[in-house]
Amino acid sequence: MTAPKVAGQLPTLDLVRQLTDRHVIEQLLAADTLTRAELAARTGISKPTASESVRRLLDAEIVEEAGLQLGKRGPAGTYYRLRRGLGVALAVSAGPGGVVVDSYDLRGQRLGRLEHAVPSPIDAARLSPVLVDAVRSATTSAPGPVLSCAVSVAGPVDQATGRLVRLPNAPFLLDEFAPQELISAVTQCAVTVDNDVNWMALAEHDQGAGRGLDQFLLCYFGAGIGSAIVLGGAVFRGSDGVAGELAYVSTTGPGGQSLRLLDCFAAWELRQPGSDAIDIDAIRTLLADDRPAARTRRVEIAAAVATAIASSVAVLNPAAVLIGGSWGAVPGFAEEVADQLADRSVLRAEVRRVQLGGDSPQIGAGLRAVRDAQAVLVDRLGQG
Repeated sequence: MTAPKVAGQLPTLDLVRQLTDRHVIEQLLAADTLTRAELAARTGISKPTASESVRRLLDAEIVEEAGLQLGKRGPAGTYYRLRRGLGVALAVSAGPGGVVVDSYDLRGQRLGRLEHAVPSPIDAARLSPVLVDAVRSATTSAPGPVLSCAVSVAGPVDQATGRLVRLPNAPFLLDEFAPQELISAVTQCAVTVDNDVNWMALAEHDQGAGRGLDQFLLCYFGAGIGSAIVLGGAVFRGSDGVAGELAYVSTTGPGGQSLRLLDCFAAWELRQPGSDAIDIDAIRTLLADDRPAARTRRVEIAAAVATAIASSVAVLNPAAVLIGGSWGAVPGFAEEVADQLADRSVLRAEVRRVQLGGDSPQIGAGLRAVRDAQAVLVDRLGQG
C-alpha cells in the first residue's frame, strides 16, 4: 500500500529521477538527437544530472546513441535519440474516399499508409470488416507497439460513447457505427473518434488557414455539408457531438423558399441519383461554368450558403469563416460567399479558404494520435 502524501513532504529521490527522465524524453521527442550538454541546457538541469538520466534511459533501452558531435573543439560529444521501435501512433479515416490508415513514429514522421476502397454510401456491416482488416494490417507491420489511435469518420460522433450519431440524409454511413469498440479490440490502446470536419479544423488550426485564430467556423462542402466550431483554440462539439451541422440550418433556397441548406440541393437537382449525397462532379462543373444561367445558379447557391453561415456567425461571433471541401474549394466560390455574407451578417467575419486540402482530416487525426502516443510514453516512464 502506498504511503499517504503528507503536506509539505519533500519529493523522494525516485520521484526526482522520474521527473528528470520525463524532461529528457520530452526534449528528445522535440529535437530528435541531442548531446548531454544540450539536454542539460534545454531542461535547465545540471550536466551531471542530465548525464545520469541519459545513463538510466540507456540501461532501460529507451534511449540509444546516434553518433558523435564533430566539428567542435574539445572532446566530441555523443548524440542520443529515442530508441527506434518504442511505439507508433495510428491515424485512421473512413469516408467516401475509402478507409485509410497512416502509421507515425513518436516524432510525427509518417511511416506508412494503407488504403482500401469502399462504396459510398455504406452500412456498418460492410464497413466494419474492412476497417478492422486495415487496422490489423497496420498494427502487424508496425515497428513497435501501437500506443494510440485517432479515427476520423464522415459523420457526427457522440464523444461519450465514440459511436456515430445517425442523422437523416447522411451521405456516407447509413446506420449507427461504433469504430472505437472495433479498433480498440485490435490495437489494445486508447482510441479517439471524431467527425472528419472536426479533425480538419484541428489540422487547419495547427498548420493551415486557422493558425493564430482561437475562434473560427470551418465549413465543409463535399458529398455532404458540415462545419466545425473552434472556440478558445479547441473544437466545440455540443452535448451530442453534432454542434455546427450547417446542413440542417434553414436558409433561403430556390424561388425564395425557406429550406434546410441540404434540401436546397435536391431542389436544384444537384444530388446523386437515388442518394442524399450532393453530386460533386455536377456542382463543380456548374461553379466553373461562365454561361449566364450557370452564373445565376452559382450566385443562388452562394447566397443560400451565406445565409446559413450568417446564422452561425450571429451566434458564435467567430474571427473567421474557413471554407473548403471538394467543391467548396473551387476557385471563386469562397469569395462569392464572402460577398454574400457581408450583405447578410451584421457581425463581420473574415472568410478564408482552407489550405491543407482533402487530406486534412487525416492530418488532424495524425496530430492527435502522435500527441497521445507521446503522452503514453511519458506517463509509462513516470510509472516505471
